[in-house]
Amino acid sequence: MQLDEHRARMILDSSHAAWSRGDIEGVLSNYVDDLTYYCNTGGPDGGPLSIVGKQALRHMLQPIADVAESVSVSEYFRFSDGIGRAKIECYIRHKTTHHTLVGSYRQLVTYRGNRIARMEEFHDAAKMIAFWRMISGEAAIEKALLAE
Repeated sequence: MQLDEHRARMILDSSHAAWSRGDIEGVLSNYVDDLTYYCNTGGPDGGPLSIVGKQALRHMLQPIADVAESVSVSEYFRFSDGIGRAKIECYIRHKTTHHTLVGSYRQLVTYRGNRIARMEEFHDAAKMIAFWRMISGEAAIEKALLAE
């Protein structure tokens, strides 16, 4: 079956639905084994992050799922020449501090067959970095206070 816009969006939406349930394996089931994931932020130096392979993506997603609840849905989707372009609405709530991050970001999705081969995400980098720094700092303070 040739991939069309409807099926491409279903695959992307299935991935976001799994993420919203906290189902990492469900997310990964929508990707090819040798996937490439790129994000304009999140790297060790605060710059871009690039990951290859399901195991590496699992390794990145699991710690996020462990500390935060998320809901993400595609608000806009267009598909042409094997590439999906989406606007994603997202809500992240830290499980300990209850701080939230709400916003939208863009995704470029390249498909191979009926799976995602390459995912490129473009976030408001400053907003994302500020949120995770705030969470890290407050969670560390809370942990220290509980240890006393």
